[in-house]
Amino acid sequence: MTALVHCRELVCRLGGQVVLSGTELEVAEGEAIALLGSSGSGKSTLLRVIAGLELAERGDVSFAGKPATHDGRLLIPPHRRRVGMVFQDLALWPNLTVAGNVRLGLSGLGLSRSESQKRIEHTLKLCSIGELARRRPGTLSGGQQQRVALARALAMQPKLLLLDEPFGGLDLVTKEAILQEIARLKSELGFAIILVTHDPVEVRGLYDSLAILEAGRIADRGTLDEIATSPQSALGRAFVGALQQQT
Repeated sequence: MTALVHCRELVCRLGGQVVLSGTELEVAEGEAIALLGSSGSGKSTLLRVIAGLELAERGDVSFAGKPATHDGRLLIPPHRRRVGMVFQDLALWPNLTVAGNVRLGLSGLGLSRSESQKRIEHTLKLCSIGELARRRPGTLSGGQQQRVALARALAMQPKLLLLDEPFGGLDLVTKEAILQEIARLKSELGFAIILVTHDPVEVRGLYDSLAILEAGRIADRGTLDEIATSPQSALGRAFVGALQQQT
């Protein structure tokens, strides 16, 4: 079975520093992966390379078997990859309304204005914020802003949703509500997820397996129980030790 996304031997430098060093990652259709790694390990860079927002100098990214990048060459532009992304800082435009922020995510898709409007209304309703369409981000709560960023990512009807630690500023109740909402939408729409997180226990209801990025490579890959049995990375061993202390 062809993977939805396949990253092969990715090498990426930022500011002269190697961030990804032969990174390999495969994501199946509808799969949800929690991506862990220490600060500066390259998690955000890997997401941006998959989305087409950064170019790896070597290696390949393919979607359903079709090459998207190869050795620093962009073969499929970001807006043609059917990848939605929610950034850590949400990246909402404060001068635009909620509907305007979602419309911005549709630019480049070649939709007519009426088609765009239908998608905006439908996606805002899906994310339970239809009544906020004319509001601006600065007037919204943290949880509402999260839903706007999620709606913008989902409006492009992605096959893959990338979540770059977007829950950091939320209280536990709001975070749980957003996670349940994403799980519901995933079940309903069938997209795959890569979720960057520092605490897989906190979000364990959302993912199927873990991937731990260490020294620019995926050092551990499997379910939580599989990694707990035989962790290969320092972070994996530390995480297993923390779990054992909790029990």
